[in-house]
Amino acid sequence: MMTALRESPELGAEEVRSLVAIGFHGALNGKPQAALRLFEALAELRPEQPFPLIGQALALIGEGKPETAVQLLERSPPELAKHHDTISVFLGLALRLARREHQARSVLTAVAEGEGDEQARRLARQLLDQAS
Repeated sequence: MMTALRESPELGAEEVRSLVAIGFHGALNGKPQAALRLFEALAELRPEQPFPLIGQALALIGEGKPETAVQLLERSPPELAKHHDTISVFLGLALRLARREHQARSVLTAVAEGEGDEQARRLARQLLDQAS
């Protein structure tokens, strides 16, 4: 299936949304390896979007590999720079799950107190509140 996805003509927005939903469901519900493969394929199709990288990180977390998720998020490609705040929130989550609370708090605080993406700021504040 992943080869077919990579070789298929351009997917429409609705098709991509469906695949992302399937991937997130798998990552969070016992199918992290399948989700990881799906998000790797989506990263090739949509390299400018953050959801494949975030999906890969969540799949790694689902596999019990939060440290690997941290490494993946820390080396996010330059074309995702405009999504820095969103990626940083998930980096903070992965750091927390990797038992690196001090670093997680630092990353999440930077997003929460920044002037970037409002949705990312709100999520960062929620994660900080949960740790309190």
